[in-house]
Amino acid sequence: MSATLTRRQVFAQSWPVILANAAIGLAGIVDTFVIGRYAAGSAMAGMGAGAAIYAFIYWGFGFLRMTTAGLSAQAAGAEDEGAIQSHLFRAVPLGVLIGLMVLALQFIILGIAFHFYQADPSVEADGQVYIRARLWGLPAYLGLIAIMGWFIGLGRAGYALIMQLVFNGLNIVLSFLMVGYFGLELFGVGIATAIAEWVGLGTGIFLALRVIAQRGGLKKELINRGNLLSLKALTTLGEANTNIFIRTAALTFAFAFFSNAAAMQSETFLAAHHIHLQLITLSAFVLDGFANTAEARVGAAYGAKDRARFDRAVRLTTEFAFLFGLVMSGLIYVFGGWGIEMLTKDPAIQDMAKTYLPFCAAVPLIGAGAYQMDGIFIGTTRTREMRNAGIAALLLYLALHFALPETLGPSRIWLAFWGYYIARILTQMFYYGRVRPD
Repeated sequence: MSATLTRRQVFAQSWPVILANAAIGLAGIVDTFVIGRYAAGSAMAGMGAGAAIYAFIYWGFGFLRMTTAGLSAQAAGAEDEGAIQSHLFRAVPLGVLIGLMVLALQFIILGIAFHFYQADPSVEADGQVYIRARLWGLPAYLGLIAIMGWFIGLGRAGYALIMQLVFNGLNIVLSFLMVGYFGLELFGVGIATAIAEWVGLGTGIFLALRVIAQRGGLKKELINRGNLLSLKALTTLGEANTNIFIRTAALTFAFAFFSNAAAMQSETFLAAHHIHLQLITLSAFVLDGFANTAEARVGAAYGAKDRARFDRAVRLTTEFAFLFGLVMSGLIYVFGGWGIEMLTKDPAIQDMAKTYLPFCAAVPLIGAGAYQMDGIFIGTTRTREMRNAGIAALLLYLALHFALPETLGPSRIWLAFWGYYIARILTQMFYYGRVRPD
């Protein structure tokens, strides 16, 4: 990577990640469209409930992507090829193993999850159908995101894009086929994603081997128990993963709380809320492109102990993040009504979603700084600070939610959610001075 980073380089590295991430959001929107068009209106609420619960699972193990990206970026900055390959060899099997364990324990996990999630019995039943189908792809998904993190850490965003296009393209085709043709509704959407995740993992492994070949070939001496189970390496990985797991659990709890608050309003509000979340998720994946570039560039500068290079990477990626945050907010505000009509044919859900669309539209601009701070802390693997900031932001969010007067109605839910993004920025800014290299 060039010592003097330019805006052209930032955008060149970011746009493949943006497209790769946007493909994930697009797949979610297509799933929502398919259910909204080809299934009963109650299925949309069930999908919203199922997605909120499932988010605990796949977001909770998002540390596999984050730690792999940060550690690989630092290894690249230090020009340690052995460490680069070792991080991949440890992360992918770990992801598959965790996914298999969750799949085996699904009845216990879902029983606990739906004990706390408040929804009508019919909505809960639909949500369980969706989740159980999705879980068959979880081992592949966790291995897949570990490979994505490795690509991002090495600045090989083009490979991440190819992998996501294969995965999400297949997912979209299968979703239409399973629901529109076979009429499998929520099970069809879930199993379509699971199949695509296994294909995506296979694609990622093929591309990872290609990158290894381009970087000088496989170091077979690294594939042994002593290296892969190195106590020092596993301790570092375990500490980073545990901290990010706790931080991600706090983040996921915040989103689940947000969805649960929506579910307590009405089935119609929950269905509209699920549509809003698709728009927020799509914008987040776009903005994560610059956060991911920050992970790679900031992580490499951190590994090279170059403070000037670090500061420039932070500044340039953040400029793009806020610019695109403004663009995404504008697009949701202007075209969101059309999108809502495309995603559901239910007039009541359409009206509810349009009523609260301005609250949804503001989220990308408010949240741009939060995504960037995540990228900086992931790139430097300062996971302890991320953990502490994540817990503090959650507590501030909950306090604000209960402090706002109930007379605000459903607007209270959105205002508190805005506050959560602001709290994420402020709590990580508190630690920012500690992450800069000396």
